[in-house]
Formats: sequence, structure tokens, C-alpha cells
Amino acid sequence: MSHALSIMNPFFMLVCCAALAQNERAVMPVRLPGTSLDTSLRNEADRAIRQSVRWLAARQQADGAWGVTNRVRVTALVVTALAAASCPEGDSARARATLWLGGTAATPLTSLGDHAWRLLALSLALPETPGRHAYLHDLARRAQPAATGASADDSRLWREVLSQAGQEAPPVSESKDEESRALLAHAAAAWPPALDGTRALWRLARMINRSAGGQLLRGQTPLDWRNHMANRLITAQKNDPDGGGFWSAATPDRQLAETAYGILGLLEL
Repeated sequence: MSHALSIMNPFFMLVCCAALAQNERAVMPVRLPGTSLDTSLRNEADRAIRQSVRWLAARQQADGAWGVTNRVRVTALVVTALAAASCPEGDSARARATLWLGGTAATPLTSLGDHAWRLLALSLALPETPGRHAYLHDLARRAQPAATGASADDSRLWREVLSQAGQEAPPVSESKDEESRALLAHAAAAWPPALDGTRALWRLARMINRSAGGQLLRGQTPLDWRNHMANRLITAQKNDPDGGGFWSAATPDRQLAETAYGILGLLEL
């Protein structure tokens, strides 16, 4: 119990308010298919991200969390999106949510995906301190029972998150590399993809960036996947009359998740 509560001290509250540095994005003078977004579209994407950050921050619950049915996963997903976006509008909400999420360290989780999102969120939100690595290591250790029987998607995410958090990750097997290449080849052959929702677009963008060096080829021809995804995400975003923007879904929890995935998807571009 003392370990779980150690994350709640005033020093932790102070350091969690520090914003992460915004990633610099280069703009190519002459844009080739598949390269970084041009200035105009990048500005539209950045605006969509800021609108979504405002919308998510406005829907934070009094205790700092988000969600109804799976508050740990939904909150971790939103914290990840806010930390990655690094918009000032989300700083306060992110700090409060990080405190709430850290307080769930002893909460049993049965899904490896839930463990992955919590570990990723806290690895992004917590500053470098002497106790950070040990704390993240303990969170990773708690996920071991959930690794048995986990889905391929959750296992892939878990390996990536372990590396992100500075933890030892299991090696990627040759069969997993072949699976990624096959999925990318199928995506290129069927381009543009018939994907439903921001989560699917984020997963594909993430795979292209991590498994194909950011380039999607049909034969030897590079596809302009970044522009296509950016336009698709920006067009699908809804404006809320009360402020901010979101991506629609059937339930409140899924709407929160889709909006967080929308942010992460745009940041992959």
C-alpha cells in the first residue's frame, strides 16, 4: 500500500504539471508522396488536435479519470494522447489524471492491453526521477500473468510499450516481422483502406512508421498515405457546440477512446 500511495506526494503533483516538449516537425520544400504533410494540412491537423484536447479536458471527471466501464484503460488512453499532443490546454487535466492513474497501481488488471496503456501513459507523463524506472518496472512486473493468452495486437503493443518505458522487451520473432510485412503489403494493394474508426487508422499509421520506415509502397511506387489519412481524420472530426472537437462513436467511452486515437493518429502523420 505504501508503494501505491507513494506516487501521490506533493512533489509528484508538482512534477506532473511540467509539459512535455513539443516534437519538432520539418516541412519539406518539395513534398513527395508519403513524406511529411505540407504546411497547410499540418496546420489543419494541429488545429484538430488542439480542438480534441479541449474536448477531452472538458469531460474529465471530478476525481481526474475518464470513462465508465473501463476507467483505467480509457484514462490511460486519454493521458497518452494528451501527453503526446503536449498542448497547454491539456496540461492540468493530464496532471490530475496521472495522479489518479498512478493510484491504480495495485488494481488487478486482466487484460494485457490495459496494462500496456497504463504503462505507456505513465511512462510519458512521469518525469525522469531516481524512482521512475523502478516504479515502471513494478508496473511491468504486475502484467506478467495477463501475458498468457493475450491477443497478437495486445502482445505487439506490450512489446512496444516496454521499449518505450525503458524496460526489457521480449525479442520480436521472425514470424512477427513476416506478419507485419504481409499486413502492410495487403494495405498497399487495397489502398485506400476501408477502415472503420480512428483506432484502425492509428494502428495502420503506427505500423507503417515502425515496420516500414514511414513509407508504404505498392510495388515500387510510394503511396501518399499521410495526406490521405490526415484528410480523412480531419474531415471526420465533429465540432461540439460547447467547444472542442471529437470523433463520434456509439457509447460515451468509445467516443472518448476514438477521440484519443484520433489525436494519436494525426500525430503519427
